[in-house]
Amino acid sequence: MSGFTYLAIAYIAAIVILFIYLTVIALRMRGVQAELAVVEELVREQQEREEKEAGN
Repeated sequence: MSGFTYLAIAYIAAIVILFIYLTVIALRMRGVQAELAVVEELVREQQEREEKEAGN
């Protein structure tokens, strides 16, 4: 194989690895966003309880 062939294979491998890495990061971000939504809901519920107790 010529040097150009190895270079092309290296670029393709780099692009594939980058795509896999970005996909993994995107999936992790989706999971973190879901967890954050749960935490925000819990905080909101806790604040509502505290406001209700303070009103009594």
